[in-house]
Amino acid sequence: MSCFVLLITDLNAVHHEIASHTRGIRLVTREPHQLTRQDWDSAAVVLVDAQAAPILRARPQPLPHRDAVTLLVDPEDHAEADMYRHALDLGASHLITIPDAAGALRKQISQVVDSPRMVVAILDPAPTGESGTITTACLALASAAAGEHLGLLDARHSSVDLHAALTCARFDLLPAGRGSVHVLFAPDEHPPTAEEIRQTMTDLAHQHAVTLVHLDPHQPHTRALLDGVDLVIVPVSSQTATEPHARDVVSAARRHTPHVHVHITGADLHGDVAEAIAAGAGAGYPSMSASTRGAVPTDSSQWSAALTDGSHHRRLWEVIARHRPRAGRTT
Repeated sequence: MSCFVLLITDLNAVHHEIASHTRGIRLVTREPHQLTRQDWDSAAVVLVDAQAAPILRARPQPLPHRDAVTLLVDPEDHAEADMYRHALDLGASHLITIPDAAGALRKQISQVVDSPRMVVAILDPAPTGESGTITTACLALASAAAGEHLGLLDARHSSVDLHAALTCARFDLLPAGRGSVHVLFAPDEHPPTAEEIRQTMTDLAHQHAVTLVHLDPHQPHTRALLDGVDLVIVPVSSQTATEPHARDVVSAARRHTPHVHVHITGADLHGDVAEAIAAGAGAGYPSMSASTRGAVPTDSSQWSAALTDGSHHRRLWEVIARHRPRAGRTT
């Protein structure tokens, strides 16, 4: 899971204030009665609204002390003795007045939460690109469900329309207040140059923790763009996973980044095919996963079923989580 800031409050004003200081970092807000032990233990930074502190102190099972807890205090209440009692009981290492000390809060978050930017390229070896489009859409849905704020650049023409696929998936069905997806489409009539694509990738990466780029591996400029990519995902069917064109795409990607993942889909992941995939089929696949699904859908009536397979979305998102840079780790 990615690092996140946990805010414990039932006040909308406090939520909006903190959200303005955590842009680009995942913010999870919980009312004090809704807080779970998992939330408390998993967060990189815990911010507790002073009005929520007495409720947390009254929990039947006390919360364990954590170094990363900060009590948010109104300037008028900063000198109140109760504020310090709350801080001591909760193990809070900081008291920060909001909004007066917003700069100190931003500095603390930046020091504790390492949220490195990550650019992921989707390279479908098939000439039609359907699997790449569906994989890109599934990752977008998975990121939103995980509470991420994702940038997406669709720079490949495909027989499956990504906009239609995402519209079919009904983003409004996702839980409110979770993640978001910012999508840019490269025009088919006047395709952008490699430099324009690179600049767009850079702009998206500056604004989002994760950026997806759907590229055509058969275009001559694509390989040059991979120098700015942290992870390449190559979606293939079980019938084509061991064929030379798939191996060529993987080999080319590995010249630019060691982080290449091959994701195989198909209804026949068994027997000789499964053994060949598990062995890498001599292709040197450094990372692989598989999903038992049928062929890539070719019309909008089938997209909905393919794009509502939550387990498939999560499996793909776990690939990104596994390769994601962490604090103190270089890739």
